[in-house]
Order: sequence, then structure tokens, then C-alpha cells
Amino acid sequence: MEKREIEVMWSYYFGMSKVTMIWEEDMEKLHKSKVIKKIYEVIDSDFDEIWYLIRDEKEKSYIIKSKCGNFYAKDIMKKYESEYVFFKVSTEVIKIFDKGLYPVVFKVLEKEYSSFYNDKKNINNAFFNNYYWQSGNEYKAVREYRNKVEFEVFNREDDAIYWCSNYEKTKANIMKNNIRPLNLNEMVFEYKT
Repeated sequence: MEKREIEVMWSYYFGMSKVTMIWEEDMEKLHKSKVIKKIYEVIDSDFDEIWYLIRDEKEKSYIIKSKCGNFYAKDIMKKYESEYVFFKVSTEVIKIFDKGLYPVVFKVLEKEYSSFYNDKKNINNAFFNNYYWQSGNEYKAVREYRNKVEFEVFNREDDAIYWCSNYEKTKANIMKNNIRPLNLNEMVFEYKT
């Protein structure tokens, strides 16, 4: 997830957004013009609602939010589920960003990592750039920065989180230096599909 995408979600969530609100007809026009790049389904458990952030190829953002409760927005988007991959995001990720913590590090389940990371080709297929999972007594981590994908294995969870959250740090540097930020665990969002 790019910073500008989470910034758009943040500004909308906290009521400061100038993002264009669209509805069914506009969504259909975007779909027919084949400009949709990403769709985020944002799940807000605090207000028991779902809204959608649509990003087009020109990096323009649009929000679809229900006019009359969740059912209608979700119903509109249902017909596009077979056409696009919907990235499901909780507003908890927005709250982590609101604390000033970026990047957000995702913790995934071991059984799901293979759908996110192709270890043979070293390709990240996830919509988030920094994530790790526990595999036995080890923590395996992937980070992507400027289209470069890196993979490392750590013995400690905080080392994996630190590596994912700081693009300047190498594994050797982390192992040599015992100093870690105190708020590492606050950066982690446990992702479950």
C-alpha cells in the first residue's frame, strides 16, 4: 500500500477529504473506460460500515460510500468482484497511520503467505509492501521498496518488524546493533483474509 493511498483513506476517515464521491453510474463509467488500477474495500468496524477507495491509472482517487447503509455500496461493488481484486483493509490500519507510524507492517498467517509472495521468482503479489509471518521458530519477512523485493529470515519477531519498517536497515546491521524503537509492535497490523 502506497503512502498516498493510506493518506487518502486517512483524510476521508477523519472527514478532511476532498476526494470525489461517486455512485453507481460513475463507477460503471470508470469500469467501461478500463482505467481502474486498484480497489480498496475499507471495513470500518467502529461505525459498522464499508466504503471503497478506487484508484485509477492516473493516480486519481474516488470514494464510494453507501447512501443508505452498507448493503447498497456492497451491492453495487458485488458485480465488479470478478473483474478486479479487492484489497480488504480495516480502519485499524488508518489508525496506526494516524499515530504517525509509517510504514504499517502487516503480519500474515503462514498458510496465506504463498498467495502473497512467490519465493521462487522473488515477486510480491500483495497490495502491501511490508509483511512477515511466523514459520516454526523463525520469522520470514518481505519488503518492497522502489520495485525492489527483498526477503529475509529472522529468529526474533521484533527484528523482522524493524527490518520491514526501515528500508535503510539491512539484516547484518540489525543483528549488529541491539537498539530498536520502542513502538515496533504498534506498527503491526495482523492481516486475516
